[in-house]
Amino acid sequence: MALELFQFQQIAASQIADRYVEYISEPIVFGRGSKRRDVPFYQSLSAITGSGKTAILAQAVSEIAALSEVPPVILWLSKGKVVVQQSYANLADGGKYNHLLADITVRLLSEYDPDDVANSKEALLYFATVGTFNQKDREKSNLKIFAADTDNIESNRWEALKVRETAEGQRRPLVVVYDEAQNLSDQQTTLLLEQQPAAFLLASATLRFPAQFDTEVIQPLRTSGGYKDQDLISPVKSATVVGSGLVKGLISLEGLNAPMEETVAEMLTDMRETENAAKAENLSFSPKAIYVCNTNILADDASQTDDPQQQFDQRQAPPITIWRYLTEQCGVPAEEIAVYADLKTHKDFPLPSEFTLFNGGESDYEDFVAGDYRHIIFNKTLQEGWDDPSVYFAYVDKTMESTVDITQVVGRVLRQPGATHYGADRLNTAHFYVRVDRNDSFSQVVEDLRKGLGDDAPEVRILTSPPGTEEPESLSAKQQLTVPRTFINNVPTVAPVEDVIAKVHDYSQDKVNTHGVGRRRTVQQTIGSSESVDSEWVDFEQSNRVSARWVFRREVTRRYKPALMVMDTDTEKFDAKVGVGSNAYSSLATSATDAVAEYLRYAVIKQHKPKPYAVGSTLVRRGSMDTFRNALHEGYDGLNDLERRFARAIDETGLPWARNRSQTGYKIPLVSQGQTVWFFPDFLVWAGDTVICVDTKGSHIVEGDARRKLLSIQPHKDVSTRVLVKFVTEGSWKADGTPDSKDGFSIWELGSGQDLRPLPHSDLESVAKAIVAVKDDEG
Repeated sequence: MALELFQFQQIAASQIADRYVEYISEPIVFGRGSKRRDVPFYQSLSAITGSGKTAILAQAVSEIAALSEVPPVILWLSKGKVVVQQSYANLADGGKYNHLLADITVRLLSEYDPDDVANSKEALLYFATVGTFNQKDREKSNLKIFAADTDNIESNRWEALKVRETAEGQRRPLVVVYDEAQNLSDQQTTLLLEQQPAAFLLASATLRFPAQFDTEVIQPLRTSGGYKDQDLISPVKSATVVGSGLVKGLISLEGLNAPMEETVAEMLTDMRETENAAKAENLSFSPKAIYVCNTNILADDASQTDDPQQQFDQRQAPPITIWRYLTEQCGVPAEEIAVYADLKTHKDFPLPSEFTLFNGGESDYEDFVAGDYRHIIFNKTLQEGWDDPSVYFAYVDKTMESTVDITQVVGRVLRQPGATHYGADRLNTAHFYVRVDRNDSFSQVVEDLRKGLGDDAPEVRILTSPPGTEEPESLSAKQQLTVPRTFINNVPTVAPVEDVIAKVHDYSQDKVNTHGVGRRRTVQQTIGSSESVDSEWVDFEQSNRVSARWVFRREVTRRYKPALMVMDTDTEKFDAKVGVGSNAYSSLATSATDAVAEYLRYAVIKQHKPKPYAVGSTLVRRGSMDTFRNALHEGYDGLNDLERRFARAIDETGLPWARNRSQTGYKIPLVSQGQTVWFFPDFLVWAGDTVICVDTKGSHIVEGDARRKLLSIQPHKDVSTRVLVKFVTEGSWKADGTPDSKDGFSIWELGSGQDLRPLPHSDLESVAKAIVAVKDDEG
């Protein structure tokens, strides 16, 4: 099944492609004489684990290929064979992202053929691991990615790749895509630069790259091109990823200075509660757990190695002690457990037949995935590449100076099943149970985890419980209350958007405005001399053309993708071919901008009839919890000062209310451009037949037309409950929206002319009473 891109993914991909096209028209030149070369374009895709980096990079290279004069060769690399195999499966024929590469041939580097490069009119994408060309990799593997002899790839195809010549004698540009680019080394950098790539697209959350890459690529861009960090990074906001439902919104990190058995027992108790929560919401998956530990040392003495030449029940290797505890004491069926580790065995002391061991490393990975195990015990081998959103729980053994990296483990648990958040907090939470032998070890784990999530991930709420402290508690709702869901009603947009599309010019017979203009530089070199002669950049007619439909839809998608639903581009005029950089191209982009503007102007938010949002249980730390009489839950933790004071004021009204979880709770679609597409109010208040969604985050959260539309949600004729939004800000404001005083508070509402107007109040008690007065006025 083909998966569609989220808005934030499309924005990031198009930004990368646009920056490439702008740069490649006049790249920075580095060096002199025979060492003179173009500095490759470089972008780092900075995004939290689970954000869909493969899809973003695939869309980016697809747009780069469409916008390039000569179809490029794309070399897609990763260090891990499993990562490459997964990306290949997703992007090759039949893969869920293959539709993103509509005019790109996808193959393995082992299938590289110079004749294909010479004769194909399409871009060509080749997959490989860095080990393919960086070192002799003689490991036997049944992964398709290694179906060919790697030595032949290294000696023959790697050299052939340097030529990349078309039948017309043009050299194809090379775009290097490196997934998990924190693994990039100096040696790899040197070898890749020998290929004279046009671009490096690196998926990494940091700008920490090897010295060679910094010297040869990043520094020339900074010094000669004036590039700054924001020019070299295409960031994805973590809040947007969480709000999209792709990743879990909470992390429960519990530290235990306790035996393995006690730690695992506590995890399994919470796992059963999460299973029950999934059943209560009629979900189709069962939560899974991973166990990360050392492999062949003694479970209680890291200085000694477990001896495989002894009876199974005498062995003390951590994977075996965990397996025995799960099967013998916890009642976990053996067929639900897999051990994926290089566990030492001996033919004279075989493992039990029901003990499922995968110790071939990546060579038996496919068999492991096919087993769909619920309890997976592994060492570091499995950390990169294996993704199963059903994994909710992780036991991590950090005792005895364990080298387990929590930042790698978190990625295995962060993805959200179904790419949607659920009513119960437990079902939106990644649960970690970290066994430590020192309390300061746990502090380091917490610090490492925050670093692993990235600097831009405050929206992923981390509930930490150091050893000896209480674990988070799940509080059920006191009563079942619901809120009508909402959607964007695009019916009013159809006619205005059709008017814009009708005015789009037909370029099918235009021979003037469809000519694209590019820039080219040639370097002259005298035969027998190593010195080249500089030449000036000259304009030339771009030979590559794209359809008017492609241009229009791309420009709409990058601005506000839902608008495409009402835009008919199947007419003949959109078949016209226009040159990249032509007047026609610019005109089509302008028309797309106008169409999106009309859509946003006329779209409205309306209540849904089916399946209202039900407030579920919430996870709290009781020790830091504020309790309330009339709240839907016993209390809430993590409130800031303004939220706490407002909650007290609302509680005094006697009406039922709830704290709404940011990024995972009740949400309303935003009618605005940008990565953020959902609005999460801070509080929900039930006043008769009205649910009031109150936001106290400040005026900067939602601006202009988007704010106005939230304040005028249309009711549904068959739904008796009404949804209203109220914005509360600190201070008083003038009629023109500028600050007047820091004293007091303001409630924002729509005036008769749909202008925003602030209503001043002296204190939060007055604010709360005014908000719930809607029960009498509008209820």
